[in-house]
Amino acid sequence: MGEKRTLKPEYEAIGLKLMKTEPALFDIAESGARFAFLESDSPKKTRDKIILVECEKVPSKNQWAIDADFLIILYTPNIIGLDEKQIEILIFHELLHAGVEYGEDGATYYIKNHDLEDFKIIIDRYGTEWNIPEEEK
Repeated sequence: MGEKRTLKPEYEAIGLKLMKTEPALFDIAESGARFAFLESDSPKKTRDKIILVECEKVPSKNQWAIDADFLIILYTPNIIGLDEKQIEILIFHELLHAGVEYGEDGATYYIKNHDLEDFKIIIDRYGTEWNIPEEEK
């Protein structure tokens, strides 16, 4: 059987809260970008890395079927054991990938690569050991 993705309202609530409270996300929030927050029942891995979460841009040709500009996908088998705060950090990290540019035709969305400033935001807010459960620190 293939991967199954389902909408996750609790992840959406986290993402919407972050877009209202995190200055680094105000530009994408004010742009009117639409997000779908999903969980996948399949693990995801690249050569040497386990993928916990990712942000995908929905191609315009698919927006007739997907009412979103971006997908935030959490891979459930890979995030087992993470607490709510760690999930929030993962979602925040992925929202930082959502980019917007304005032109004559309005907003254009894209996936932006992280720069050092993005990593600094995460470290300043959550520390370098954000992924270690509190009981193990």
